[in-house]
Amino acid sequence: MISRAITTGNFDGCHLGHQKLFSFLKEKAFAQNLKPTVVSFEPHTRYLLGAPGKPALLTSTEEKKQFIESLGIDFFTIPFTHSLTQLPYSSFVEDYLEKDLQGKMFVFGYDHRMGAQGQGNYKTIINTFPHLQAFQMPAFYYKDELVSSSLVREAIENGQIERGNEFLGRPYRLTGTVIKGKQLGRTLGFPTANIKTAPFKLIPRFGVYVGKVTLADGRYFRSVVNIGVQPSLENQELAIEAHLLNFSEDLYGVKVDLDLFSFIRPEQKFDSLDTLVYQIKKDAAYTSELKNSLLP
Repeated sequence: MISRAITTGNFDGCHLGHQKLFSFLKEKAFAQNLKPTVVSFEPHTRYLLGAPGKPALLTSTEEKKQFIESLGIDFFTIPFTHSLTQLPYSSFVEDYLEKDLQGKMFVFGYDHRMGAQGQGNYKTIINTFPHLQAFQMPAFYYKDELVSSSLVREAIENGQIERGNEFLGRPYRLTGTVIKGKQLGRTLGFPTANIKTAPFKLIPRFGVYVGKVTLADGRYFRSVVNIGVQPSLENQELAIEAHLLNFSEDLYGVKVDLDLFSFIRPEQKFDSLDTLVYQIKKDAAYTSELKNSLLP
Protein backbone atom coordinates (compact mmCIF):
# COMPACT_ATOMS: atom_id res chain seq x y z
CA MET A 1 0.00 0.00 0.00
CA ILE A 2 1.12 3.52 -0.80
CA SER A 3 1.46 5.80 2.21
CA ARG A 4 0.22 9.30 1.48
CA ALA A 5 0.47 12.94 2.44
CA ILE A 6 -3.00 14.37 1.83
CA THR A 7 -4.67 17.72 1.42
CA THR A 8 -8.43 18.04 0.97
CA GLY A 9 -10.71 20.69 -0.45
CA ASN A 10 -12.69 21.89 -3.46
CA PHE A 11 -9.66 23.56 -5.07
CA ASP A 12 -11.86 25.25 -7.65
CA GLY A 13 -9.64 26.97 -10.21
CA CYS A 14 -6.37 25.52 -8.93
CA HIS A 15 -5.23 29.15 -8.64
CA LEU A 16 -1.90 30.50 -7.40
CA GLY A 17 -2.88 29.97 -3.76
CA HIS A 18 -3.76 26.35 -4.43
CA GLN A 19 -0.56 25.87 -6.40
CA LYS A 20 1.44 27.20 -3.46
CA LEU A 21 -0.32 24.66 -1.24
CA PHE A 22 0.40 21.86 -3.72
CA SER A 23 4.10 22.76 -3.71
CA PHE A 24 4.07 22.82 0.11
CA LEU A 25 2.36 19.40 0.08
CA LYS A 26 4.99 17.93 -2.25
CA GLU A 27 7.83 19.34 -0.16
CA LYS A 28 6.49 17.81 3.06
CA ALA A 29 5.55 14.52 1.37
CA PHE A 30 8.89 13.91 -0.31
CA ALA A 31 10.75 14.65 2.93
CA GLN A 32 8.96 11.64 4.50
CA ASN A 33 8.89 9.43 1.39
CA LEU A 34 5.11 9.82 1.06
CA LYS A 35 3.00 10.21 -2.06
CA PRO A 36 1.51 13.73 -2.38
CA THR A 37 -2.24 13.37 -2.82
CA VAL A 38 -5.14 15.77 -3.37
CA VAL A 39 -8.61 14.68 -2.30
CA SER A 40 -11.49 16.73 -3.67
CA PHE A 41 -15.27 16.40 -3.72
CA GLU A 42 -17.90 15.82 -6.37
CA PRO A 43 -20.01 17.89 -6.56
CA HIS A 44 -18.62 21.12 -5.09
CA THR A 45 -19.45 21.14 -1.36
CA ARG A 46 -21.50 24.34 -1.61
CA TYR A 47 -23.90 22.64 -4.02
CA LEU A 48 -25.28 20.56 -1.16
CA LEU A 49 -24.78 23.12 1.56
CA GLY A 50 -26.21 25.90 -0.62
CA ALA A 51 -27.62 25.64 -4.15
CA PRO A 52 -26.50 23.72 -7.28
CA GLY A 53 -24.55 25.95 -9.65
CA LYS A 54 -23.60 28.49 -6.99
CA PRO A 55 -20.79 29.19 -7.32
CA ALA A 56 -20.24 28.44 -11.00
CA LEU A 57 -17.10 26.36 -11.44
CA LEU A 58 -13.74 27.67 -12.59
CA THR A 59 -12.62 24.08 -13.18
CA SER A 60 -14.66 20.99 -13.87
CA THR A 61 -13.58 17.84 -12.06
CA GLU A 62 -11.93 16.64 -15.27
CA GLU A 63 -9.98 19.90 -15.70
CA LYS A 64 -8.94 19.83 -12.05
CA LYS A 65 -7.75 16.23 -12.29
CA GLN A 66 -5.77 16.96 -15.46
CA PHE A 67 -4.01 19.96 -13.91
CA ILE A 68 -3.20 18.38 -10.54
CA GLU A 69 -1.89 15.14 -12.03
CA SER A 70 0.34 17.19 -14.36
CA LEU A 71 2.12 18.34 -11.17
CA GLY A 72 2.97 14.76 -10.21
CA ILE A 73 0.27 14.60 -7.52
CA ASP A 74 -2.31 11.82 -7.18
CA PHE A 75 -5.91 13.02 -7.40
CA PHE A 76 -9.01 11.41 -5.90
CA THR A 77 -12.62 12.53 -5.59
CA ILE A 78 -15.07 11.59 -2.86
CA PRO A 79 -18.82 11.80 -3.57
CA PHE A 80 -20.14 14.68 -1.50
CA THR A 81 -23.47 13.45 -0.14
CA HIS A 82 -25.90 14.60 2.55
CA SER A 83 -24.64 11.83 4.82
CA LEU A 84 -21.08 13.04 4.41
CA THR A 85 -22.09 16.53 5.55
CA GLN A 86 -23.16 14.98 8.87
CA LEU A 87 -20.02 12.89 9.35
CA PRO A 88 -17.77 14.04 12.23
CA TYR A 89 -14.31 15.07 11.13
CA SER A 90 -12.75 12.29 13.20
CA SER A 91 -14.74 9.64 11.31
CA PHE A 92 -13.92 11.27 7.98
CA VAL A 93 -10.20 11.14 8.75
CA GLU A 94 -10.32 7.57 10.08
CA ASP A 95 -12.60 6.03 7.43
CA TYR A 96 -11.67 7.90 4.27
CA LEU A 97 -8.19 9.33 4.71
CA GLU A 98 -6.46 6.83 7.00
CA LYS A 99 -8.18 3.56 6.18
CA ASP A 100 -9.02 3.94 2.47
CA LEU A 101 -6.09 6.10 1.34
CA GLN A 102 -3.42 5.26 3.89
CA GLY A 103 -2.97 8.87 4.89
CA LYS A 104 -0.02 9.43 7.22
CA MET A 105 0.29 13.20 6.89
CA PHE A 106 -2.23 16.01 6.39
CA VAL A 107 -1.55 19.43 4.96
CA PHE A 108 -4.02 22.26 5.55
CA GLY A 109 -4.64 25.54 3.82
CA TYR A 110 -4.79 28.55 6.10
CA ASP A 111 -8.59 28.42 6.55
CA HIS A 112 -9.50 24.83 5.67
CA ARG A 113 -12.11 22.95 7.68
CA MET A 114 -13.60 19.48 7.32
CA GLY A 115 -16.34 17.30 8.79
CA ALA A 116 -19.77 18.13 10.17
CA GLN A 117 -20.17 21.85 10.96
CA GLY A 118 -16.58 22.39 9.86
CA GLN A 119 -15.23 21.31 13.23
CA GLY A 120 -12.15 19.64 11.79
CA ASN A 121 -9.19 21.98 11.31
CA TYR A 122 -5.45 21.96 11.78
CA LYS A 123 -5.63 22.35 15.58
CA THR A 124 -8.36 19.76 16.17
CA ILE A 125 -6.61 17.24 13.90
CA ILE A 126 -3.27 17.45 15.72
CA ASN A 127 -5.08 17.15 19.07
CA THR A 128 -7.29 14.23 18.02
CA PHE A 129 -4.69 12.34 16.00
CA PRO A 130 -1.30 12.88 17.67
CA HIS A 131 0.14 9.91 15.72
CA LEU A 132 -0.41 11.73 12.41
CA GLN A 133 1.80 14.45 11.02
CA ALA A 134 0.02 17.70 10.16
CA PHE A 135 1.13 21.00 8.69
CA GLN A 136 -0.64 24.24 7.87
CA MET A 137 0.33 26.74 5.19
CA PRO A 138 -0.26 30.45 5.82
CA ALA A 139 -2.50 32.56 3.59
CA PHE A 140 -1.02 33.38 0.19
CA TYR A 141 -1.02 36.94 -1.15
CA TYR A 142 -0.21 38.00 -4.69
CA LYS A 143 0.39 41.70 -5.31
CA ASP A 144 -1.06 42.42 -1.86
CA GLU A 145 -4.32 40.57 -2.59
CA LEU A 146 -5.45 37.38 -0.88
CA VAL A 147 -5.79 34.89 -3.72
CA SER A 148 -9.12 33.04 -3.69
CA SER A 149 -11.49 31.31 -6.08
CA SER A 150 -14.02 34.11 -5.44
CA LEU A 151 -11.48 36.71 -6.56
CA VAL A 152 -10.84 34.83 -9.81
CA ARG A 153 -14.56 34.31 -10.46
CA GLU A 154 -15.28 38.00 -10.03
CA ALA A 155 -12.59 38.96 -12.53
CA ILE A 156 -13.74 36.48 -15.17
CA GLU A 157 -17.43 37.31 -14.73
CA ASN A 158 -16.54 40.96 -15.38
CA GLY A 159 -14.53 40.16 -18.52
CA GLN A 160 -11.23 40.99 -16.79
CA ILE A 161 -9.67 37.89 -18.28
CA GLU A 162 -6.07 39.10 -17.97
CA ARG A 163 -6.58 39.76 -14.25
CA GLY A 164 -8.24 36.38 -13.76
CA ASN A 165 -5.44 34.64 -15.64
CA GLU A 166 -2.86 36.38 -13.49
CA PHE A 167 -4.35 34.90 -10.30
CA LEU A 168 -4.81 31.51 -11.97
CA GLY A 169 -1.20 31.47 -13.12
CA ARG A 170 -2.39 30.31 -16.56
CA PRO A 171 -5.15 31.12 -19.08
CA TYR A 172 -8.75 30.47 -18.10
CA ARG A 173 -9.84 27.26 -19.83
CA LEU A 174 -13.15 26.04 -21.20
CA THR A 175 -12.98 22.34 -22.04
CA GLY A 176 -15.75 20.80 -24.09
CA THR A 177 -16.94 18.92 -27.13
CA VAL A 178 -17.67 20.57 -30.48
CA ILE A 179 -21.36 20.20 -31.28
CA LYS A 180 -23.35 21.07 -34.36
CA GLY A 181 -24.79 24.56 -34.22
CA LYS A 182 -26.84 26.52 -36.77
CA GLN A 183 -23.74 27.00 -38.96
CA LEU A 184 -24.42 30.71 -39.29
CA GLY A 185 -20.73 31.53 -39.00
CA ARG A 186 -20.03 29.36 -42.02
CA THR A 187 -22.56 31.28 -44.11
CA LEU A 188 -20.74 34.51 -43.16
CA GLY A 189 -17.36 33.11 -44.17
CA PHE A 190 -16.19 32.50 -40.59
CA PRO A 191 -16.91 28.86 -39.64
CA THR A 192 -16.87 28.31 -35.89
CA ALA A 193 -16.52 25.45 -33.42
CA ASN A 194 -19.56 25.49 -31.12
CA ILE A 195 -18.23 24.21 -27.78
CA LYS A 196 -20.42 22.56 -25.16
CA THR A 197 -18.84 22.79 -21.71
CA ALA A 198 -19.45 20.84 -18.49
CA PRO A 199 -22.52 21.70 -16.36
CA PHE A 200 -22.13 24.62 -13.93
CA LYS A 201 -18.97 25.84 -15.66
CA LEU A 202 -18.37 29.57 -15.14
CA ILE A 203 -19.12 31.43 -18.38
CA PRO A 204 -17.16 34.68 -18.76
CA ARG A 205 -18.80 38.01 -19.49
CA PHE A 206 -20.52 37.97 -22.87
CA GLY A 207 -18.24 39.34 -25.55
CA VAL A 208 -15.42 38.61 -27.97
CA TYR A 209 -12.08 37.21 -26.80
CA VAL A 210 -8.67 36.25 -28.09
CA GLY A 211 -8.32 32.54 -27.51
CA LYS A 212 -6.37 29.42 -28.34
CA VAL A 213 -8.00 26.12 -29.22
CA THR A 214 -5.99 22.96 -28.58
CA LEU A 215 -7.12 19.80 -30.34
CA ALA A 216 -6.93 16.24 -29.05
CA ASP A 217 -3.89 15.58 -31.26
CA GLY A 218 -1.96 18.44 -29.62
CA ARG A 219 -2.26 20.98 -32.43
CA TYR A 220 -3.35 24.47 -31.39
CA PHE A 221 -4.65 27.55 -33.18
CA ARG A 222 -5.27 31.18 -32.38
CA SER A 223 -8.99 31.76 -32.28
CA VAL A 224 -11.56 34.55 -32.23
CA VAL A 225 -14.05 33.53 -29.56
CA ASN A 226 -17.60 34.81 -29.21
CA ILE A 227 -19.42 34.09 -25.96
CA GLY A 228 -23.05 35.10 -25.72
CA VAL A 229 -26.36 35.07 -27.56
CA GLN A 230 -25.35 36.74 -30.85
CA PRO A 231 -27.78 39.69 -30.67
CA SER A 232 -27.34 40.49 -34.39
CA LEU A 233 -29.01 37.18 -35.18
CA GLU A 234 -32.54 36.48 -33.97
CA ASN A 235 -33.55 33.91 -31.35
CA GLN A 236 -30.08 32.65 -30.46
CA GLU A 237 -29.26 30.65 -27.33
CA LEU A 238 -26.10 31.01 -25.28
CA ALA A 239 -23.18 29.74 -27.31
CA ILE A 240 -19.41 29.55 -27.03
CA GLU A 241 -18.06 29.74 -30.57
CA ALA A 242 -14.44 29.79 -31.68
CA HIS A 243 -13.25 30.70 -35.15
CA LEU A 244 -9.86 29.01 -35.55
CA LEU A 245 -7.49 31.05 -37.69
CA ASN A 246 -5.92 29.22 -40.65
CA PHE A 247 -8.01 26.12 -40.04
CA SER A 248 -10.67 24.44 -42.17
CA GLU A 249 -11.21 20.90 -40.84
CA ASP A 250 -14.42 19.36 -39.48
CA LEU A 251 -14.37 19.28 -35.67
CA TYR A 252 -17.81 17.89 -34.84
CA GLY A 253 -17.61 15.52 -31.89
CA VAL A 254 -14.01 16.46 -31.11
CA LYS A 255 -12.99 17.35 -27.57
CA VAL A 256 -11.07 20.64 -27.38
CA ASP A 257 -9.46 22.93 -24.81
CA LEU A 258 -10.27 26.61 -25.26
CA ASP A 259 -7.95 29.02 -23.43
CA LEU A 260 -8.89 32.71 -23.16
CA PHE A 261 -6.24 35.42 -23.19
CA SER A 262 -7.74 38.83 -23.82
CA PHE A 263 -11.13 40.55 -23.89
CA ILE A 264 -11.59 42.37 -27.21
CA ARG A 265 -15.05 43.93 -26.91
CA PRO A 266 -18.54 43.40 -25.49
CA GLU A 267 -21.10 41.53 -27.51
CA GLN A 268 -23.13 43.97 -29.57
CA LYS A 269 -25.96 44.12 -32.09
CA PHE A 270 -25.05 45.29 -35.60
CA ASP A 271 -27.37 47.02 -38.07
CA SER A 272 -26.51 44.65 -40.92
CA LEU A 273 -24.69 41.40 -41.63
CA ASP A 274 -22.15 43.37 -43.68
CA THR A 275 -21.29 45.45 -40.62
CA LEU A 276 -21.04 42.28 -38.54
CA VAL A 277 -18.67 40.65 -41.04
CA TYR A 278 -16.53 43.80 -41.12
CA GLN A 279 -16.21 43.71 -37.31
CA ILE A 280 -15.38 39.99 -37.29
CA LYS A 281 -12.57 40.69 -39.75
CA LYS A 282 -11.24 43.38 -37.39
CA ASP A 283 -11.46 40.97 -34.45
CA ALA A 284 -9.59 38.32 -36.44
CA ALA A 285 -6.86 40.79 -37.39
CA TYR A 286 -6.47 41.86 -33.75
CA THR A 287 -6.29 38.23 -32.66
CA SER A 288 -3.69 37.43 -35.31
CA GLU A 289 -1.46 40.35 -34.32
CA LEU A 290 -1.72 40.21 -30.53
CA LYS A 291 1.67 39.62 -28.96
CA ASN A 292 1.56 37.01 -26.21
CA SER A 293 4.27 34.48 -25.45
CA LEU A 294 1.66 31.79 -24.71
CA LEU A 295 -0.08 32.16 -28.06
CA PRO A 296 1.01 30.28 -31.22
